[in-house]
Amino acid sequence: MRSLWFLTLLPLVACESVESKDVGTDAMSAQIEVISADGASTRVNTTLRVGGLTSNTYVQLTGDDQLTADDGTGPIEMSYLSIGDYWTYIADFSVAAADTNFAVALVRSLDDGAPSSTATLPAPFDLTAPAEATAFSRASDPITVTWEPSGASDGMTVRLSSDCTLETTQDVAGDPGTTTFEVGSYEVADGSEAESCEGTLTVERRRAGVLDEAFGEGGEVFAAQRREVKIRLDP
Repeated sequence: MRSLWFLTLLPLVACESVESKDVGTDAMSAQIEVISADGASTRVNTTLRVGGLTSNTYVQLTGDDQLTADDGTGPIEMSYLSIGDYWTYIADFSVAAADTNFAVALVRSLDDGAPSSTATLPAPFDLTAPAEATAFSRASDPITVTWEPSGASDGMTVRLSSDCTLETTQDVAGDPGTTTFEVGSYEVADGSEAESCEGTLTVERRRAGVLDEAFGEGGEVFAAQRREVKIRLDP
């Protein structure tokens, strides 16, 4: 797994960063995502902010501060990825089995840190339709998405995104293994009515985790199995 998921988190407005030595854990929020994109490996991604999750002030770990991630075989230090003032921290694991538990810890001497955020992977699945590069007419073809196995108790969402349509997400109650984007259920972007473009269908099975309460500004933590397929959208 080598996709740079962190790029999807980049803010669309100006941001700034601060060094962690100047910030107490109680002034931070944490966004922790544990995602398997292929059913064989998992990436843990952690972003710290000063203030809540809508803040554009990101935390750069400095001094003896570090983030670690652990899949039950022992903690490893997370490495950083940065673009300008945007900082996020990642760790990759060669495991993606159902119910694998991951622990993320902020370890520091400034205060007690946040040693016990956890998230557990839901069961893997495979996308069975549509096939890669299938073409759909926006005017006449419904888009049916299927996956297996189904029937899990975790939440399922299916998202359609492209350069010629507005992003549309469907929550799929009860995990029946199928959902359909009917004709007219998603909106064509202005000026794109006559265009063809590549679309991405993203199916996600997600399970909420438990965030360490030491993050005084809150945040979120979850684990997910995520699968994608590219399609073509024609007028």
